[in-house]
Amino acid sequence: MISGTLTQEQHLLALRMHRRKAVTLQIGVLLGSAAIGVATFALGFRFPGIVLIGAGVGGVIGAFVQSKLTLPRSVAKIHRQQAGLRAHNTYSWDEEWLSVSTEHGHARRRWSDYTKLRESGELFLLYHSDVMFEIFPKAWFNEQKQMDEFRRLASQAAG
Repeated sequence: MISGTLTQEQHLLALRMHRRKAVTLQIGVLLGSAAIGVATFALGFRFPGIVLIGAGVGGVIGAFVQSKLTLPRSVAKIHRQQAGLRAHNTYSWDEEWLSVSTEHGHARRRWSDYTKLRESGELFLLYHSDVMFEIFPKAWFNEQKQMDEFRRLASQAAG
């Protein structure tokens, strides 16, 4: 059994982790656009080159601003609005089920209902679908053995 209350900082880490692959691809495309713009400019096509450079660099700046300013503010607002995110969660599990209890209710799901597991140094994200996930901060686990068991069951379920 593990328990804890999700913090705003953990929620923000989870959203950044969830978005990492898409943002990395986005930045790659934008930097590629800027590089093509530099080549286009060097070949004498000044206006299209400047447009491509501006779009690429501006897009990268926009991604940075979104990650460092917009996303943290959105998470703070969501945490104020959604009481369930501030609730104390208690999770328990066995070979077939993952259960959660809070002051707002109780849920029980089969491990096989989950589709994907992602892990970082601080968190596990256990996905219901490509865009819906539950956040499990590693700080909630009491010991390494417990974390290893959770990882094993979640990994088996997620394929």
